[in-house]
Amino acid sequence: MFRRIAMMILAGFILASCAGFGGSNSTAVRKIVVGMPYIPNVQFAAFYVAKEQGYFAAEGLDVSFDYNFENDVVQRVATGAGVDFALASADTILLARAQSVPVVAVLATSQVFPVGFISKQGLPLATPADLKGKVVGIPGRFGASYFGLNALLTSAGMTEADVTIQEIGFNQTPALIEDKVQVISGYVNNEPIVLEKNGVAVNVLRVSDFFAVGSDHLIVSEAFLASDREVVKAFTRALKKGMQSAIANPESAHADALKQIPEAQHGDTTVSMAVLKATTPMWQVNDGSLGTITPSAWENSAEVLTAMGKLQQPADLAKAYDLAINE
Repeated sequence: MFRRIAMMILAGFILASCAGFGGSNSTAVRKIVVGMPYIPNVQFAAFYVAKEQGYFAAEGLDVSFDYNFENDVVQRVATGAGVDFALASADTILLARAQSVPVVAVLATSQVFPVGFISKQGLPLATPADLKGKVVGIPGRFGASYFGLNALLTSAGMTEADVTIQEIGFNQTPALIEDKVQVISGYVNNEPIVLEKNGVAVNVLRVSDFFAVGSDHLIVSEAFLASDREVVKAFTRALKKGMQSAIANPESAHADALKQIPEAQHGDTTVSMAVLKATTPMWQVNDGSLGTITPSAWENSAEVLTAMGKLQQPADLAKAYDLAINE
């Protein structure tokens, strides 16, 4: 009888061990850190919804967010320095790969390049040609705003010499309100809403209306993709569920976002709700699909970078993204 009990205990231990390593009842949890490119914001609601609604957990993922964006998050992803996934635009990814930084885009988190250029309503700003001779304030000669400005200039056959660039840090909104510059860069789903809320009527020149360049993408390192491809797929499945849920029910998504960024509850939540409603349409392709990576937009991004003198050699675009993850 003692032997029978011992065998039953052993069998139970074996079954429990098997269940803990990939079985349908697996309780193994993988900790994941996502590097964000900005402060906590409802623009990232898809991530917050996926966490709050348990979509990440259902895939066996314990996800946390790292907002230490002042460090080079792309480099940290490439080296595995505490960040597994991150967000980066196509131009950033291409520049990194040109410097042998092995990162790969696995899902497009936005189909619309989010940068626009904004003037007060009294200053005409309807086409890229209207930028000629204007004083344009951008955070600096780096990042999405600088690239977006060059994309507009390229589309109109102009160069940086046709405008006066002022590097004003991340103070675009007050700079425009106080007339320190004539035009500012901003995310079309954020700064125009904030300005209108402050009683400033504006014109918005959207980069995406004139030149379709690659927007924000989810990136991983080549090494992570090779060793943990199923984890990457699990993460993207959960994130797309978060996107779908936020699109279908923005009010619920807004509530989930505020749980992740409680400091926002003390501000004007009507603004954050407006930002969210302006953001979710940017995630979808015209047919309503999510996550789609568009090679032609990457080709346009490479064209702009070449015109800027940032790419010295033709980019190997096929290695910069993995289309199969989103199938």
